[in-house]
Amino acid sequence: MSNILNSNSSFPRVAVLGCGAWGKNLARNFSEIGALAAVCDSDTSKAEALSTLYAVPSLTENQVFAAPSIDAVVIASLAPLHISHAEKALLAGKHVYIEKPMALTVKDAQTLCSLAKETNRTLMVGHILNYHPAFIKLKELLPELGPLKHIYANRLALGRFRRQESVLWDLAPHDISIILSLVNEMPLTISPTWHSFITPDKPASALLNLTFSKGLTAHIHASWLSPFKEQKLVVMGEKGIAIFDDRKPWAEKLVLSKDCYHWHEGQIEANDQFQTESIPLAEAEPLKNECLHFLTSIQTGKTPLTCGEEGLRVTHVLEIAEQTLHQRKVA
Repeated sequence: MSNILNSNSSFPRVAVLGCGAWGKNLARNFSEIGALAAVCDSDTSKAEALSTLYAVPSLTENQVFAAPSIDAVVIASLAPLHISHAEKALLAGKHVYIEKPMALTVKDAQTLCSLAKETNRTLMVGHILNYHPAFIKLKELLPELGPLKHIYANRLALGRFRRQESVLWDLAPHDISIILSLVNEMPLTISPTWHSFITPDKPASALLNLTFSKGLTAHIHASWLSPFKEQKLVVMGEKGIAIFDDRKPWAEKLVLSKDCYHWHEGQIEANDQFQTESIPLAEAEPLKNECLHFLTSIQTGKTPLTCGEEGLRVTHVLEIAEQTLHQRKVA
């Protein structure tokens, strides 16, 4: 097997398992980095197309797990398959990068975390916004915002409709991940509202309300039913408001508004004269940053930023939200 794999890179050798819409992006990035060793998909036509494009072999799942020259498996298969693919990869001694959602139950996420520890393999979850230059810079600006009061995130589009998981598992992991990163604690309460539209037990639009200690609140609006796209995070503190709008051009993706409020006779009031500035960013592809982070985590042995335990925390929030949805339906 090893003689058909490209071994010219000093990076760990990666196989991308799942060559759909996002798997194509992962294959492109790992190829550009020089780490792509193979591709794999149950739909062999998809794998063969990428095999030809990037001059790497198209392998079966068993070949991927058995190949000694493949160091890591990047899992971009359908969400219900994540657990089985990740388990097989870890048991085969491969490092694993797994796209969101990490798993569809807390039990499965815990299994993967435990298995990664037992096998001493790197386990990383594809929560890409943690690697976005705008979000990285936003975290640096937190002291200028003062104590956080409220965070909200909108992730809206029309489709792609899924029937195997709800919009919560499809879109909300991104924003749950970055909100937990900003707050650095788990929510005290998790309360969802939703609209099914397509499948009775699979929400297509959902609003997730979270509460944290010290009065901090957050909400996430995730929807497949919006006629326009929106990918926006708003972080409100006592001293200012930061807005990360990923639909904007780079020069406008991150803006900071200061002195938005003032106190008058013991009451807080909006300040119409507040100042807003665009924050300069170094342009970089977040997915490329994420792929490089995975590879360097393997090389250094350091825990990835979005490690398995981080993915477990996100899964925990999602599972509670889904359980609450079902309990309300039964009631």
